[in-house]
Amino acid sequence: MKKVVITGIGCITPAGIGMDELWERARSGEACTQTIDRFNPARYQCQVAGQANTFDAQQELPARTVKRTDRFTHLALATVNQALADARLSVDAENGVRPERVAVMVGNVLGGWEFAERELRELWRDGAREVSPYQATAWFPAAPQGNICINLGIKGPARTFVSDRASGAYALIHGADVIRRGQADVVIAGGTEAPLSPYAWLCCQTAGYLTRHGNKQPGAAYRPFERKHTGTVLGEGSSFLILEELEHAQRRGATIYGELKGWAVGSDGYIPLYTVEPHGYILAKTIQKSLRHADLEAGQVDAIFAHGSGIPVEDMTEAYAFKDTFGARSQDVPVTAPKSAIGHMLGAAAPADVALALRAMAKKELPPTANLDQPAPGFDLNFVRGNAQKLESFRNTLVVSRGFGGVNACMVVSAWSATVA
Repeated sequence: MKKVVITGIGCITPAGIGMDELWERARSGEACTQTIDRFNPARYQCQVAGQANTFDAQQELPARTVKRTDRFTHLALATVNQALADARLSVDAENGVRPERVAVMVGNVLGGWEFAERELRELWRDGAREVSPYQATAWFPAAPQGNICINLGIKGPARTFVSDRASGAYALIHGADVIRRGQADVVIAGGTEAPLSPYAWLCCQTAGYLTRHGNKQPGAAYRPFERKHTGTVLGEGSSFLILEELEHAQRRGATIYGELKGWAVGSDGYIPLYTVEPHGYILAKTIQKSLRHADLEAGQVDAIFAHGSGIPVEDMTEAYAFKDTFGARSQDVPVTAPKSAIGHMLGAAAPADVALALRAMAKKELPPTANLDQPAPGFDLNFVRGNAQKLESFRNTLVVSRGFGGVNACMVVSAWSATVA
């Protein structure tokens, strides 16, 4: 069976540009969520988000690309460039990897509404002639995928996944499957999200994602598993990983950060749509399936990166699933949701969690869940809170991602050393 390893990481998040910035923010446990300043949020129930304010597309990308595409594509292109540079990899038959042996997998939820809203205002105000000719190609969720392939000359498989907040996890999982099936040697996989526009924010509000009680304390609004949890605070950003077939990575002398060792997906099939199966049963089965796929026992999992939406019923069912899977050990295995420091980046959230898990295993240190002062009643798990937690043995991490409609995606990420091969 082909092994899928991770050889490059790119991140642009509310913490800053690059993996180092994301790690330091997560490790500190200090939230950087803030009152939205991209548009006037006064009429919205949630006025708080994680904003990637240090990213300037004009400085990172050609002016023509910036003009023709939305911010979620800007974020994706810049992050992919960062990940390829980190992997010391070029899409080049002579000096890198053949374009037909490279695949692209992108997770996204909302598409490019900042661009679309601007052009729709032009339509209603001044007529069709004033609408950008790039409107049709700029807003739709597959735009980043297409632009990545065009810019880099990629000829291999390419797909976009729109599976609510599990979209990025689906992109990673499908990318790993593509390598396992021998359809590509390298997969650029991850997610991108730019939800900070009036219509996109309204969609998130009506879907029931967002907390209504954090406007007065923006940094303390997102509280996964905490007794005052009332919903999610979203963040914009992008995270991409370079997945590579092990032997291909070794032949070119790549630095290997870790292995994507196992994965599984499942659907609750539960009504109503905007909720989850109330006992966490299907999520537990999906977790257990991912462990079997990784050829690991539950006792070999050293830490859990939880979905941690902060939506009470989702937090509750996630806790149920952990107890079902780990039994008495559920009070010992450490659980964290470091996304609470930057906001939940929707399609980019799971790839960022995998990146953080890789860094955590390398450092043998688990970042805490920001704002988790007192767990909700009955949540008797070993939550990492306050300060980062040192672990003597840290080789296998479970990463959980979920979406509305009962979408569950679970991955097992493992540390790497030369002896593993």
